[in-house]
Amino acid sequence: MTKELLHTDSLDDITVPAPIIPVPREYDETDPVYRSLEPLYRVEAKLALLMRAVMFSAMILLGLVMAAQVFMRYVIVSPFLGIEEMAPMMALWIYFIGMAYCSRERDHIEGGVMSLVIHKRRALLALRLLGSVICLAAILIYAKYAVDFAAFNISLNRQSSYMRLPKYLWDLSMVFGLVLMGFYMTLQVFLEARALLTGKGGD
Repeated sequence: MTKELLHTDSLDDITVPAPIIPVPREYDETDPVYRSLEPLYRVEAKLALLMRAVMFSAMILLGLVMAAQVFMRYVIVSPFLGIEEMAPMMALWIYFIGMAYCSRERDHIEGGVMSLVIHKRRALLALRLLGSVICLAAILIYAKYAVDFAAFNISLNRQSSYMRLPKYLWDLSMVFGLVLMGFYMTLQVFLEARALLTGKGGD
């Protein structure tokens, strides 16, 4: 009934093959494209748990820190400037680890215009693979700059102005986020290439 109301009958075939996700969902585990990768996914599950713990902890701490700053500034009129340093640091960790987790789930924004124009499975898989390779190349370039920047700050032993925290605590959020994103994008490239070459998976 929903299809009749929304007039989506003509759109049934535009998402086939579906985009390949780096880490299979429960109902995708039997897809041929994921075969023989179970040991990798067992290790990756622990990594995903760690990422969720880091994001959750940083979000809770950020909320507490912001509440403490509001209380100190407007209730006891004694703001602590160190909070102005801690809040961006936690926000960076949330952002970059969240970016990697988004790559894991393939939840980033995609236009999907190609599936409106191209209906051949191999052509669509090939174009998606090309897009993934370009994204991976961009991630690796950004990761190199992030590592260089972190190494530069470590070599200078730079510290924050108020709390005297080492600046690499900010920089490592970029490094870890981009490296993890690169890992998931590499996995996505491998899976898309496998589906394209074997003719199996991603349906």
